[in-house]
Amino acid sequence: MVPGMTSTLSRKLLPASFLFLIAQAGCGAELESTEPVNPSFFEETSMPSCGTVLASWNGTSAYSNGSNTGTGYSCAGVGTYGYQYQCVELVMRHFTQKWGLRWWGNAKDLLVNAPRDKVDVYSNGDSAHPPSPGDMLVWTNGTYGHVALITAVGGGSVTIIEQNVTGSGSATLSYNGASIGSRWTSWVPAGWAHAKANGGGSGGISWDCNKSAYNGNQYWTCSGGNLYKCVGGVPQQQKCAAGCNVRPVGTDDTCK
Repeated sequence: MVPGMTSTLSRKLLPASFLFLIAQAGCGAELESTEPVNPSFFEETSMPSCGTVLASWNGTSAYSNGSNTGTGYSCAGVGTYGYQYQCVELVMRHFTQKWGLRWWGNAKDLLVNAPRDKVDVYSNGDSAHPPSPGDMLVWTNGTYGHVALITAVGGGSVTIIEQNVTGSGSATLSYNGASIGSRWTSWVPAGWAHAKANGGGSGGISWDCNKSAYNGNQYWTCSGGNLYKCVGGVPQQQKCAAGCNVRPVGTDDTCK
């Protein structure tokens, strides 16, 4: 930390003389900086305090970066999966915990740096390989880019959870069966990374969608040691390395 400066930033663009660089990481997983890293920095909405859970899916939570939201600075320093709570830390936490996968880079580098023996990478617009829940969605705009975790696909949209962006920690983008729509007007996703161990939406899934319907809603359902769910009538599969836990009806079953 530069002497005399605090980690709390005001919601305005700081003069160049006030920008400073610290160690490693961020959305920006390689460099921590007070520089704005995405357009949400300029939104006036205040964010909950550092570490507050914003949204959750399949055992993974998106946390608030507090007053540092939208910058490369991390309100909680370095954690097990990277700088907390930058956008990269969320997806790396999910991919590591679910499939034992971890790689490095700024958000914009994650598609290029993905280990291709264990991760499939698809460009936005690839109708032959649609995104699946559990995939990471990558933007390459700006200095650092942005990345989010896809939680649902169907009904003409893709739902995500994300960190270091002003808002609720969840967002919905348009999807026409081939391309995912833009964010912040000009931010169009470059593509998505799909763990080979995540069977969701890749075809060949034998699962009756009626089996996962409870109270008119769809929930992850444990069957044969893996989880299944239907999104827009399309079966999704979440493979569980150690089997799955059956939870009360009306709630998601989970991987062990």
